Amino acid sequence: MRGRRRCGERARQLRRPHAPDGPASYSSTLAASNAYRDTQSALGTIDPSSNLAGHPVYLWSGTKDTTVHPRQMADLQAQYLRYGAKVRFDNAFPAAHGWESPEAELECGVAGSPFMVKCSADGAVYDSVKTWLTLFPGPLKPRNDGRLQGTLSPFDQAAFGASPNLGLAPTGSIFVPKSCREGRQCGFVLAMHGCLQHTALIGDRWVKQAGINAWADTNDLVVLYPDTIATNAPDPTNPKGCFDWWGYANPWIPATR
Repeated sequence: MRGRRRCGERARQLRRPHAPDGPASYSSTLAASNAYRDTQSALGTIDPSSNLAGHPVYLWSGTKDTTVHPRQMADLQAQYLRYGAKVRFDNAFPAAHGWESPEAELECGVAGSPFMVKCSADGAVYDSVKTWLTLFPGPLKPRNDGRLQGTLSPFDQAAFGASPNLGLAPTGSIFVPKSCREGRQCGFVLAMHGCLQHTALIGDRWVKQAGINAWADTNDLVVLYPDTIATNAPDPTNPKGCFDWWGYANPWIPATR
């Protein structure tokens, strides 16, 4: 399910591949995708693929995912490896489609809204957030399992063009640790929800169950949670409130990723 890529010094962008429709079926387009990427990279219409070399990438795919086929995620792994990325791929959990977190309300193999699943490994609750945060910023201080010292607040997305035409909600959410609020230089995580996880549909469950804030609170990481809205014609057709992974608003969107 999840692809993550480096997005600047200590800034991390979390992206959730989510097929527009299910159930999962998949015919590999890896060769065509590689050829397209190579061509666009050579033309300069996207950043050079060589920029991926040596950068960490975290991917997640549940064996019970009926929305994004596990073979699709295996192809994504192959593509990242082709360009020299350092990939960690969690693909052995019997998870349904969703974001994995110790705070999730659904058990690992349970499918459905809000698509937040909790899995176990070796008899203990797994924490994929710890896995990918360790991969990106590096060694972590223990997470805050008590009352968080940081603040979770709304932020105005109007400055970023929030409108039905862009599929952005009027507000998103931001978590700021106490240390960052007091002036310490902090890292940054951009956490983008999946389809059918926008606030208008599931409330604050994505923001509070993602499991990122407890780690951010003790590791000087500001977490930004932009939010979408569901839209239909004449606005871009996006009834599930997805971020634009595939170009529903602009056919060149995939080339900018």
